[in-house]
Amino acid sequence: MKKIVIVSLYIMMLLSGCRTSDPNMVDLEEVLSAFKEQNLLLEVTKVPTKNIFGMKLNRVRPDSYKLDDKLLLIYMYTSIKEREKALQDFRNKTATFNLVSFTYYEVKNVLIFYVHGLDLSKKVAIDEKIQKVVGELNEQR
Repeated sequence: MKKIVIVSLYIMMLLSGCRTSDPNMVDLEEVLSAFKEQNLLLEVTKVPTKNIFGMKLNRVRPDSYKLDDKLLLIYMYTSIKEREKALQDFRNKTATFNLVSFTYYEVKNVLIFYVHGLDLSKKVAIDEKIQKVVGELNEQR
């Protein structure tokens, strides 16, 4: 019986040490809620794994959505450092590629890609609303 208690306590210590309890991080539900508050309707979609914008970045595959019939990818990480590594991973993997136009947004532990495909000289109409989402998420907590 004593052995079971000791093993249980040991397991609880290990598990509590593995969780990220940083109150400054946001979760997917908060991100989706922020989009909804800006009246940006996201539709869940599936991106083929061979699509460059659906690839794993820093060991994480994104949640994928359609926003105004364009691809929006949300990568969730456990820390800002992990998100920064993911962006560098993307840059390394795509350095020699000729990519369709996109905009990326960074907020705390979240990396968002909006693949709009527009000419780079044109303004992306929805960009201001996505910027508001990012701003709102940065102000949380």
